[in-house]
Amino acid sequence: MHDANRRFVDMANPHSWFITAETLHAQALFVGKAKGRSRVTFEDHVNGGSTSWDGANRAMFLLGGFALENTIKAFLVYENPNWISNGRLARQLRSHSLTKLQAQAAEIPYKRQYVWVLRQFEAGIESWSRYPCALTAEETFQEGHMSASLWYGYMRVMSAYGNRLRTLLSKRWKGPHGAEGNWNFYSAPLDEDEGMGRQGFKPLSAAKHLL
Repeated sequence: MHDANRRFVDMANPHSWFITAETLHAQALFVGKAKGRSRVTFEDHVNGGSTSWDGANRAMFLLGGFALENTIKAFLVYENPNWISNGRLARQLRSHSLTKLQAQAAEIPYKRQYVWVLRQFEAGIESWSRYPCALTAEETFQEGHMSASLWYGYMRVMSAYGNRLRTLLSKRWKGPHGAEGNWNFYSAPLDEDEGMGRQGFKPLSAAKHLL
């Protein structure tokens, strides 16, 4: 059982959450480049009127929302190593509520600013960005719209989160079941300021894994 618990820590450590977030964020940016190329229109033939969304809208909310969730959980696991002990995630991590998760993190940037960004992405990943409806009628809402200001806010938040995590993960982290270590990030410049962390850079790999 000890070996299984240690293996779980190796997979659930804060660096793993961060790299998963980086992958999702990169794909959100890729999908975002397709914005404006197609539209989805819903026409109400009963009451009249219509509503349109950009073809990339739902995927941008889905990928961006889960990128935010994984990044916030990287902070939480970094600050609370016992939350991944005994081979399971603690109850505090078993949520998709970005605002509630963020409220638990002490080291995370923008504690009060840009919470509105988290709230809008949270609405999507709780229902309409990954399913056509929620569990109940009361929880089911129409798909939101990815505005320029919301996307800008998302980019600001992810950049700040990435910068802080790179700093934290370069320090020694002591986890449960004897796991401890730090990560060194190797970066390369990007053409369009993609990626988390320093402006115009993203982590390509991380060395010196857990000991």
